[in-house]
Amino acid sequence: MKKPQHTPKAISSSSIRLNKHIANSGVCSRREADRLITNGQVTINGIKVSELGISVNPATDEIKVSGHFLPKIRRQYVLFHKPKGVITTRSDEKGRKSLYDVLPKKYHSLDPAGRLDRDSSGALILSNDGDFIYQVTHPKFHVPKVYQVTLDRPVSPTHIRKLTKGITLEPEGKLAQLTEVIQTGPKKLQVVLLTGYNRQIRRSFEAIGYEVTMLKRTAIGPVGLGNLRPGACRFLSPMEMKTLRGKQ
Repeated sequence: MKKPQHTPKAISSSSIRLNKHIANSGVCSRREADRLITNGQVTINGIKVSELGISVNPATDEIKVSGHFLPKIRRQYVLFHKPKGVITTRSDEKGRKSLYDVLPKKYHSLDPAGRLDRDSSGALILSNDGDFIYQVTHPKFHVPKVYQVTLDRPVSPTHIRKLTKGITLEPEGKLAQLTEVIQTGPKKLQVVLLTGYNRQIRRSFEAIGYEVTMLKRTAIGPVGLGNLRPGACRFLSPMEMKTLRGKQ
């Protein structure tokens, strides 16, 4: 009999917290799922569990609640145009507006693939497919992210070359490269990233004396914002999904 995989070593890109998985299936809320778990009404691969915080793999683990298998979860892949002034978290201890304050309620079970800082806007993909989120966000899959950048003053060609060669970000000491920088105006640039260090574009420009006054992500791989207005969502197309998964 297969034992439930709930130790930290067993957690992979496909793993999800048991209470979240139960809630995502539509059976009940996370709080009610916690109550069911502690009351011994949940089994994983035929073994009763009562420990909160367990992670499971929905693709391989057989989970029952009160003797019934969980309903199959429909995978969703959504593009959201994140407005400026919103943080990419579920809640904030400082009371700032979060992603889920502006995201339509029907998508609240989805998780963001990566982040955009509070002062930035643009393309953000959300899904309930952990493997897909991993493919979109991990640098080894080379999914390019495209940004529109406006600076506080005109940028020099010398500094553009320096940014593409790499800027050492402190305190990490990491060499952060902007994969491609195309000047579209005296203060305007199109920037392409394959990595995703924290606030990488802003910090890279700040390191050489510029301030980013506007930052908007316009595309993630083949998925472009197009005419999608701030705060709106759309489902990814089959062709976008195929390309993101590297099957083109």
